[in-house]
Amino acid sequence: MSLFGREAAGRRHIDGLDALRTLAIVGVTLFHMFPERLPGGYLGVSLFFVLTGFLLAYTSKRSWLEHRFRVKTYYWKRIKRIYPSLFIVLLTTIGVFSFVLPKAVAAIRPEFLSIVLGYNNWWQIAQNADYFTRLTNASPFTHLWFMGIEMQYYLVWPLLFALYAFLDILAGRRAGLAVLALLALGSAAVMPMMYEPDMDVTRLYYGTDTRVYALLFGAVLGLWWVDHPRARLGKYRMLLGYLAWPVLVGASIAAYFLFDGQSAYVYEWGMLAMTALFCVLLLLTADDRFFVGAALESPGLRWLGWLGKRSFGIYLWQYPVIYLFAKLGWTQLPYYAALEIAAILVLTIWSDALAHVITSRRLPAIRGRHIVTACIFLTAFTLPGLALMGFGGHAIAVSADQKVSDTGELQERLAANAAEQQAANDQAAAEAAEQKAAEDEAAVDLSGVACIGDSVMLGSSGELRKVLPGCIIDAEVSRYVGGGLDAAKEMAAQGRLGKNVVIALGTNGPIAGYEKYEVQTRALLEYLGPDRHIFWVNVYCPELSWQQTNNDYLVSMAKDHPNVTIVDWYGLVSKHPEWLGGDGIHPNDEGTAAYAKLIHDTMAETLAHPAAD
Repeated sequence: MSLFGREAAGRRHIDGLDALRTLAIVGVTLFHMFPERLPGGYLGVSLFFVLTGFLLAYTSKRSWLEHRFRVKTYYWKRIKRIYPSLFIVLLTTIGVFSFVLPKAVAAIRPEFLSIVLGYNNWWQIAQNADYFTRLTNASPFTHLWFMGIEMQYYLVWPLLFALYAFLDILAGRRAGLAVLALLALGSAAVMPMMYEPDMDVTRLYYGTDTRVYALLFGAVLGLWWVDHPRARLGKYRMLLGYLAWPVLVGASIAAYFLFDGQSAYVYEWGMLAMTALFCVLLLLTADDRFFVGAALESPGLRWLGWLGKRSFGIYLWQYPVIYLFAKLGWTQLPYYAALEIAAILVLTIWSDALAHVITSRRLPAIRGRHIVTACIFLTAFTLPGLALMGFGGHAIAVSADQKVSDTGELQERLAANAAEQQAANDQAAAEAAEQKAAEDEAAVDLSGVACIGDSVMLGSSGELRKVLPGCIIDAEVSRYVGGGLDAAKEMAAQGRLGKNVVIALGTNGPIAGYEKYEVQTRALLEYLGPDRHIFWVNVYCPELSWQQTNNDYLVSMAKDHPNVTIVDWYGLVSKHPEWLGGDGIHPNDEGTAAYAKLIHDTMAETLAHPAAD
């Protein structure tokens, strides 16, 4: 079975689980839409994993006890549940993007194959292993790493269940549960053991070995639940259960707001702790002695489970819609979030209906006034949708094997600039002294400017030296804001930290909301001191969730520090996308000239009119 839908007929329905699916899908969807406001919404994925493991084990055990479990039937149910909806979403999305954003699907075939063959999470890990491919491979299907882990688990579950059944027969069901529990604990230990401060957490977050423990914990609960005798509870235990359920739901919602995925504690203990919380929440909801699940299924609260019943389609559609809105600039529209949600829900209803027709091989019975509605729905969605799926299939057939971009040229430029950086700085230091002596005393002094930045600055270093003769540049690829302090100290040790400093950090990671990075930013400002004038270049990285929060933080920082001036690169380049390379972040030749000129002009204007600043 799939975590996103009810199990096939023939088993006792467990009340309340659709409401838990709603809790999960709301968290995940809002996280994708507003990652800066709901930074822990990704935890909904862990809840989905627990539900999948529980229900898959529960239904398998019941079928086995009733002598109905067949491997062939098991796999066929998985295929029918997953692939019709998945192919509809993939082909329709690729068809749409081939018209409106052809560059996004220019080399879609490798990613498409990784999704349908169930190894997308490992494919994405391989893509993210390199800084440049990570920037150029933003995709409307980034969220489907999750389906990779699900499909891999579906594939191996019959083997795990066979192991459990063998141990059950040989040594009793406790032995089988103990082995699965040990496997779950072993997987749970992998993430904290592998985690290192400041590492790229992609491998930990997407890895099957680091995430499968949630599925296995759910499986242990599901197998135990079938045979566990549920005796009558005393009134104190009943009261405790009724009090615990809303507390656990409240804690889950609070974690959606608090558990930021960039924080160390998430990988050291936080994700495991939330998975354990979800397991307890699941048991309380499923236990019919508490009537919680029955209450959630009552007519007055049944609406809570509506999204849960649709959660598979909602999950599949959400990121393509969000990606399209962002790429086309529709996020500037009023009430764009409501439009995104409406589009996701309408597309989900359509694809669910079409998938039902495909799997049942018959049209639903339509009578009376609903015939008109069905005809409108068919004309407005299904016929265009089928056409777009055809275009999507064609785009996959003619797809290149990898994206064609100017990444190679960018890498060459950054490598050349990095190799020349020290020699250029030595020459610039000598020239700065000569220039300073020759300058008119009334002129604005832009000699000996210290520049600290990341790859955006590194790629523009040649143009910066033209407009700021004698400037000292320390820029490197993938530099986080935390690397700025070490660079400043090294410049100071060499006597090259002038009275004017340009900082261009914030593209490679978040600042706001992360205590560690905010502390590092404050430490850099304190080290530079109030007597130096700091020109901080804000960031343009629309594919990355921290663009707006970092820029807002820099504005707030400038208000608190009179010696800080913001260089508004975002405001300028957002109006000139033609100045950017294929990754949409690093400026091309025209962009590097504009980048350098903006820094020069901002410095000249500010230093010429300090009172206005």
